[in-house]
Parts: sequence; structure tokens; C-alpha cells
Amino acid sequence: MGCKINQSLSILSGVINSLVDIQRGKNSFNHFRDSKLTLLLKDSLGGNSKTVMIANVSPTSLCYKDTLNTLNFA
Repeated sequence: MGCKINQSLSILSGVINSLVDIQRGKNSFNHFRDSKLTLLLKDSLGGNSKTVMIANVSPTSLCYKDTLNTLNFA
């Protein structure tokens, strides 16, 4: 299950990067159909809407790696 979540998040990251490239004038192709997550978010990501991302982080040193990964993704 965790593998599928990581795969979907990786595809989401790729779609967001391709949208940024398109905004910068580069030719890029969006892979919205590569995962269920990006297919569901297609209208929110590619349309004229505003999308908010909430990153849940922890101040404890035990969660340092998870917090850093979350902040890098966000």
C-alpha cells in the first residue's frame, strides 16, 4: 500500500513540475492519467483554480527525516 502512495505522490510531483515548465514557456506533457490521484486532481491542478497544500510537520527530533521530506515535497 505504501508503495502505491509513494508512486502516486511521485507522479503528482512530476505533473506539478510539468505545469511549472508550461508556465515558463517550455513544451511539456502532463501525465494526469498515470495515477488515480492526479486524475482526480486534474481540474484543480490544470484549470483556473487555486490549490492549497497543507504540510503537516512535527517539532520533535524523532520525526526530523519525515518533516524534512515533507517540507521538500511541499
